[in-house]
Amino acid sequence: MLMALAAIILLANGENIGGAVAIFIGILSSFSYQGILIDQENRRYLKYDRFLWIKIGKWEPLSTPSYVTIVRINLSSRRTLPAPMVLPESGKSAKSFKVNLVVEGESRYIDICRGSLEKMVREALRLGKHLQIRVLDYSTHEKKWIL
Repeated sequence: MLMALAAIILLANGENIGGAVAIFIGILSSFSYQGILIDQENRRYLKYDRFLWIKIGKWEPLSTPSYVTIVRINLSSRRTLPAPMVLPESGKSAKSFKVNLVVEGESRYIDICRGSLEKMVREALRLGKHLQIRVLDYSTHEKKWIL
């Protein structure tokens, strides 16, 4: 959205090259996403950024996974952030959820993904079944095992 606005402003001011660059970057970023691959056999994982068909990232060693958690994240508009971030209206908070893979060792956990509660429950259950480990729903005060 921001790139589209920048492209329109640049093109309106006669900056055709700058506008074309902004359009190109906007199109490229619309085809990009982040992901994670877990190679259980070789005990490693890859967190990557994907642009079109190119994956950028490096394999990291995977400690023994203990369980998967779903946790709630409260985003507050009262925080001071070093970079612009879309936040709720002033004085309000929004809830987001994330899935973590809890592992033994120094790192303690690996961030897997973020999103709505329904999507994170599906993703956590899928990961738990794939790795054959338990899933803990830590998003409410009940904190219960769901797999």
